[in-house]
Amino acid sequence: MMELKTLDVPGYKNRKVPNTFISQPNPTEHLGIILPGYRHSADMADLHYAGRILREQGADLLRVEYAYYQTDYFNQPESEQDQQISEDAFAVCNACLAFRPYTKITLVGKSLGTKAMGLLLANERFQKANCVWSTLPITIEWLYSRIEQIHPHSLFIIGTADKYYKPEMLEHLVSVTSGRAVIIEGADHGLEIPESIPRTLKALGQIVQGLQEFLGSEKSGGT
Repeated sequence: MMELKTLDVPGYKNRKVPNTFISQPNPTEHLGIILPGYRHSADMADLHYAGRILREQGADLLRVEYAYYQTDYFNQPESEQDQQISEDAFAVCNACLAFRPYTKITLVGKSLGTKAMGLLLANERFQKANCVWSTLPITIEWLYSRIEQIHPHSLFIIGTADKYYKPEMLEHLVSVTSGRAVIIEGADHGLEIPESIPRTLKALGQIVQGLQEFLGSEKSGGT
């Protein structure tokens, strides 16, 4: 039976980083890490199923559960925001990496969580990770350049009604990462199709299928 626990990890300004760590009953070399959005928690359907797929593949799973919307996060300068999410993400991920000698890492981020992914990629331990970039804020120059530079094997998920949907920029990142994309027609930044629950559920099916195909194709990659 899988074991669920919270890692006791101090992060930014020595505040505890909320998290759930789910470990497999048998040793595994694969670690999945879920980095949610600002209000898009790890319990939202797309991230929930990403975590479930990873667990079913035998990975340990770290769900980073920061809830910055309950703080003054967006009242801070952007540099301070980046420092906070960087310190929090590195602290809890480093604690998790000490649990087993993982040789394979999968990062899954949603919006704000993709910024955390970009910051983690500055460290060589994460540079061979398989990466799922959901609603990537593609117009953030340093983040776009980081993906270009490191070019991790990647899946990009985004809707055509998302302000960050920039087809030419996305196509370039898919190319340089030897990756793929799931593009949801009419979906907004929340990956929902306004005023259409049936189409939103169909979109979720597309996302889950894309995740299964991408995560199932991860035959290589490690720390």
